[in-house]
Parts: sequence; structure tokens; C-alpha cells
Amino acid sequence: MLILNGFSSATLALITPPFLPKGGKALSQSGPDGLASITLSLPISAERGFAPALALHYSSGGGNGPFGVGWSCATMSIARRTSHGVPQYNDSDEFLGPDGEVLVQTLSTGDAPNPVTCFAYGDVSFPQSYTVTRYQPRTESSFYRLEYWVGNSNGDDFWLLHDSNGILHLLGKTAAARLSDPQAASHTAQWLVEESVTPAGEHIYYSYLAENGDNVDLNGDEAGRDRSAMRYLSKVQYGNATPAADLYLWTSATPAVQWLFTLVFDYGERGVDPQVPPAFTAQNSWLARQDPFSLYNYGFEIRLHRLCRQVLMFHHFPDELGEADTLVSRLLLEYDENPILTQLCAARTLAYEGDGYRRAPVNNMMPPPPPPPPPPPPPPPPPMMGGNSSRPKSKWAIVEESKQIQALRYYSAQGYSVINKYLRGDDYPETQAKETLLSRDYLSTNEPSDEEFKNAMSVYINDIVEGLSSLPETDHRVVYRGLKLDKPALSDVLKEYTTIGNIIIDKAFMSTSPDKAWINDTILNIYLEKGHKGRILGDVAHFKGEAEMLFPPNTKLKIESIVNCGSQDFASQLSKLRLSDDATADTNRIKRIINMRVLNS
Repeated sequence: MLILNGFSSATLALITPPFLPKGGKALSQSGPDGLASITLSLPISAERGFAPALALHYSSGGGNGPFGVGWSCATMSIARRTSHGVPQYNDSDEFLGPDGEVLVQTLSTGDAPNPVTCFAYGDVSFPQSYTVTRYQPRTESSFYRLEYWVGNSNGDDFWLLHDSNGILHLLGKTAAARLSDPQAASHTAQWLVEESVTPAGEHIYYSYLAENGDNVDLNGDEAGRDRSAMRYLSKVQYGNATPAADLYLWTSATPAVQWLFTLVFDYGERGVDPQVPPAFTAQNSWLARQDPFSLYNYGFEIRLHRLCRQVLMFHHFPDELGEADTLVSRLLLEYDENPILTQLCAARTLAYEGDGYRRAPVNNMMPPPPPPPPPPPPPPPPPMMGGNSSRPKSKWAIVEESKQIQALRYYSAQGYSVINKYLRGDDYPETQAKETLLSRDYLSTNEPSDEEFKNAMSVYINDIVEGLSSLPETDHRVVYRGLKLDKPALSDVLKEYTTIGNIIIDKAFMSTSPDKAWINDTILNIYLEKGHKGRILGDVAHFKGEAEMLFPPNTKLKIESIVNCGSQDFASQLSKLRLSDDATADTNRIKRIINMRVLNS
């Protein structure tokens, strides 16, 4: 494992069936050492059951790394053991498995010699022969089969792990996924997972970037260093459109596959402005951190100059979404940087809708100490004498949240995408919709008839509307919404929004904000009359403090005026927008301001 100032990632890279982790909201103690720990979810879209099992983990005993002190995002790896000294890079070295356990060579028998020579794997033939040695953990707990492959011609080495559930994991197949001595490529210290495949032909492919000198001051202490050893996780691609039984890396160093999902780890190449959706392709060179440091436990320098600035989730459905690479979610990481030690201080989760609208960010910060508990209520009086043992009724009561408010809260958390696509008549994940209705008791079976499904969906949407209408009215007279209307796929929508006098009926729920105008090419100024049906979600929002006013389906809006960029009134209109502090930095993106009014009837 890569040891980060004494903290091994082996404890975090256990082999478990793939799952999407849930973010922890409070520090917790773990085990007899009393270390504080927390887990932060990454914006990973669920696939057909085989998605990367990655999350950000914090331990108060952790060292420094690409996510600041204490934080790590561990992937599966195999490494040479360093607790007994610097590795010699020969047969005397010991290996540590993905779970951190020491590996021992499996005994050779007549029926199963060890090692063996292989020229192929299944139907795939290799241009050279490999010596394959089987290993197993010294203390068995995972029951996987582990093979160390060494090329007899060029000396390339990698590991193949056969999981107990039939999944194959390939580690360090190419040099890009091996942490080696830059002066001796055969001295490999760590092999990183590069590809996984299930028996059903579902693949996950991991890409890595090597450290370099971009944006690094190469004078002074940095002069003369070879900094190419370090590997940073760059992309995780999954959801191959066509199933394939064999590992892609058997035949290609860079698989040319149509992937439907890509998780991108960005180190500053795409910009970190929260108002600008980053592009899929890197635009600049990565940023250098203020506190670079080195590790020497493998006998050579591993220099780290980078911090992961954000994690991005892209979908690749060009026919359905109108563009090849669509950003759907973003985890923006903010650091307290200084030349001594960098700490992660905040994480902001941003979600993007198909029209370019960015939902208000969710801020996850290190939680403050909990407040002291309130004093307990006084005990009830003792029974009265004379046989009358009646007691006064308690004024405390448990108030259960209504089903309508629960439906609204779930909509705010994760149901909005499916519901709004259904209401607009767009393609939507029907299986996910049925699972939602079933889990929330709107359906009694996961295979309903079409009529049962439509009725259940209608009741569910009506509950959301009723929950919304039960919230208190507000005195706001203007709200804002940012739209991205200049995409070719939205040309018809653009015409609809740029005709004065048009009445637009939004078939779906409409998200707006009373305090912030989220930057996009089009800003809607939406004026409200008394009696409108929009409500501030406030504490009902899944993420408390989300500044959002939500309107029910079929809200009517009339276009009263349009102010285009370059016109005489544009600067005046722009100055009146109640932009948030982090929105004012990029007003150049605004091409038009549309003044609209909600019609209450």
C-alpha cells in the first residue's frame, strides 16, 4: 500500500461486493484506538449493479495525501511490505494483499504445481509467456485466488485477483497503474487496480496520472528531483454499452470502449468556479499545492504536488441528453491551504439538470461539537393517596411527519429527476420509479400493470403537491432561475422563451431561488403576485438551508420583456440581480435576461 506518513491505505481497500457508500454526517470513534472517522460519499451514479465502490474516508490518525491530511480515497492495490525495512525487489520481499494481510506463496502439489508457465488466458493468447505464481493471505478471510504474473521476455509484472463472487480484478497491467522507481522500472512497489469484470461482462476501468513538474517552481528545494513516481486516480469509467467476457487490458493498453458513465477526479485542470460547469476534457494543466511532500518508504522518492479539487460525474447518452458528455453531479472540495499542512475544510455537492439549471449547493463541513443536551423534563408527581392514582397527562407528544411532507422531502433529496422527467414526458428510468413507489408504499408489487403504475405515480405526485401547499406563504416578490438554452438540442425551447407575450406552462415542478441567481446563459426574473403557489422548502428540504422556492406542476409564466446582452438596458438589469457572492465573478456568461410573471389562475 502507499503509506501516507505512517497511515496505510490497506485498511481502507478491503475487497467487498460493489456498493454505493452513504455519507456520514458526524465524526465517530472506531475500535479500541479511539480514532475519529467519517465517510463522505462521491457523486457516483448507480449502474446495473456494478459501480465503483469508492468514497472519501477520514481518520484522525491518517497522514497527508491528495485530499489533505487525514483524508483518502483508497482503491484496491497490492504492495511490497515495508514494516521490516526497505524492499530489496527480489524474492526476499513480502507482499501485502488488498486487505492489508501478508501474502504467502501457495504450496505446490502434483495436481496443482506452483508456479506455472502460461501463454494464454482462456481464448486470449499473449505475445510472450508468463510465470504465474499463486498467493494467498497468511490469515484467510476473503477466500480469493491471487496470481502474480511476470513476463519472461520484458519483465512486466501484474496481479490477477479472482474474487469469491466471480469478479476478476487486474492490478498494474500497464506502467500507468504501477508505482515504480523512476530509475529502475523493474522495482515496482505498488500495483493499482486497473480493470474489473463480472461474469456478466460488466467492466470498470481505472485511469491514473503520473506526477510531473507542471506549475511547480523547479528552483531551490525542488531542483533536481525526479517526481514521476506518484500515481493519481484520474478517471473511473463503467457501464460498457456492449458486454465483454474478457478483460479489455488483455489486448489493449487503452480500451476503446463506449462507456456510459465516467467519474472524473480533477486536480484543477478544469477550473473550480462553482458557477461554471467544468468540461469533460481538461482545459489547463493541474494546480500545485502549497505543501508538497515526499515519501521514501519504498527506497525511492515519491513526490506529491497535487490536491484533488473536485470529483465530477458525467453521463454519456448523446441521443437522449443532446450532448456527448453531460455533467450531472459535482463534489467541490475546498481546502485550508498553507505551506505547512493542508486540511480539507468543506465539500459542496452540486447537482445539474438537463436544461443546465444547477440546484443550490449542499455544503458539508467538518461538524462542530454537539450542543449540550437539554435538561430532562421534571418527573411526574407521585400517586395521590386515597386510592386515586390518576396523574396529569404529559404535555409532551410525538408529532409524526405527514406522508405528504415525507414525499416532498424525498423529492427534494433525490426524487426530483425521475418525477420531472415523467411529468415532462421525457424518457425516465421506469425501474427506478417503480422501486421508489414500492419503497414508499405507493405500490404493493414491483411488477404493476401500466394503470396501477400511473395511478400510484399520480397519488405520489399529488402528495408532493399537498406537502408543498402545506408550507407557509412568503412575502417574496421576485425569484430567479438560470437556464442554459443555447444548446442545439434546446433550439425549440429557446424560441418559446424568446417571444414576448408567450405563456409558458411548466409541466414539471419548477425550482427557483429568492436570493441567488445561478449563472447560466439565460437568467429568468420571475415576478410573483400575492397568492402564488411557490413555497420556500426551508427545513423540509433534505439538505437544511437549501435556498429553494419550489412551484407545483403546470405553473404558468408570461414573458413580459427580454433584455439581450449588448442592449442599452442590459447593464442596468444586470446590476439589479441579487447575485450570490460566488455568482458575481462570472456574469460575462449571461446572454439574456427574461422578465416573467407567474399567473396565479
